[in-house]
Amino acid sequence: MDNMDNNVNQETQRIPQPDEPGRRKRRRRSRRVKNSGCAGTVVYVIAVLGISIILSLAAIFIANDVFAFVKDNAVKEVVVSENTNLSDLAGQLDDEGVINYGTIFKLYVGVKGDSDTGVLAGSYSLNPNMDYGQIIDTLVNMSSTETMTITIPEGYSIAQIKQLLLDEHVCTEDALDEELNTYAFKHEFLQSELPAEEGWLEGYLFPDTYEIYKGNSTVRNTINTMLNNFADKYDEDIQAGADALGRSMHDIVTIASLIEREAQVDSERATIAGVIYNRLNNASEFPYLQVDASVLYGLGRTSGTLSEQDLTSDSPYNLYNHEGLPPGPICNPGYASLYAAAHPEQHNYYYYVAMPDGTHLFASTYEEHQANIAASDAAQAQAAAQAEANAAAEGTGE
Repeated sequence: MDNMDNNVNQETQRIPQPDEPGRRKRRRRSRRVKNSGCAGTVVYVIAVLGISIILSLAAIFIANDVFAFVKDNAVKEVVVSENTNLSDLAGQLDDEGVINYGTIFKLYVGVKGDSDTGVLAGSYSLNPNMDYGQIIDTLVNMSSTETMTITIPEGYSIAQIKQLLLDEHVCTEDALDEELNTYAFKHEFLQSELPAEEGWLEGYLFPDTYEIYKGNSTVRNTINTMLNNFADKYDEDIQAGADALGRSMHDIVTIASLIEREAQVDSERATIAGVIYNRLNNASEFPYLQVDASVLYGLGRTSGTLSEQDLTSDSPYNLYNHEGLPPGPICNPGYASLYAAAHPEQHNYYYYVAMPDGTHLFASTYEEHQANIAASDAAQAQAAAQAEANAAAEGTGE
């Protein structure tokens, strides 16, 4: 029995279990899955390391370009054309070897908020070893050791002075607007005009010939020089006249600006001043100054014929429907007009009308004025006909 039982047990032990092959297969598959998982991890780690190295190298190259840690020392002459801003220069700086990544430079100026900052036309010496900040500073704040002479004509408005400076490439429009409209100049005569805003310096940029430096960094000095000149020219004689009339400096400068734009002949400045004061002093009978030059200023113009629509405009400078003086000067007057505004001629004229040669016909009554208008119209028509005949003669070569 015992032997039989042992034999049976041995036989039983040798009989394979039904699920034994399956277990072996599963064990082999588990080893393969485990092996492939290890390989995937290695690939993933290698990929991450590779990407990290590439990104690190890119960051190093970009940082070197932005901050100029290690870059060539070689001066590049970059010529900037008209109406160019910093963002526009990214590609040009890249092409000319000043920077290596134009797109990064464009992003840099965009983040700084300088994309639309204008750059003065001209030639700039730039070096690849400059960082982006130095490049921008050189382009935006370029100044020259060379001076130039510029003449501001009498009667120019700020808009005209601005355009003159831009045409002469003295500075960029952005730099000029910032100084003209936002910088609070400290001159005593301007304190009542503060806060600084667009047009607040109108009337106080004295027309004259100046020797100035080109460049954005010198704009403030240029404007300051014009203001200093005004302070010198508004002398004791003018101040005494203003005091006698009971008028402020603002009034005198405003009246002088009207005279400057209306008078074409020096001898008539004081006469026109007298007409303005006669109307101001008889406001009940003559509430409106009816000065065409002021209407034109309010329309953003300096010349031309006024239409009926123009004369009904709601501008505060329309002195056909706004009483008294305009809100402020309409141009920057010269000394002769400032003096005339402080020393008007004493007479009984309330009207004047222009003649073709720049002189005026003055009248005390409306009837006289109507007769003068007729005479002026006839003279203007004759002058126009003569000009047309002269042009035709030139065209035929006679």
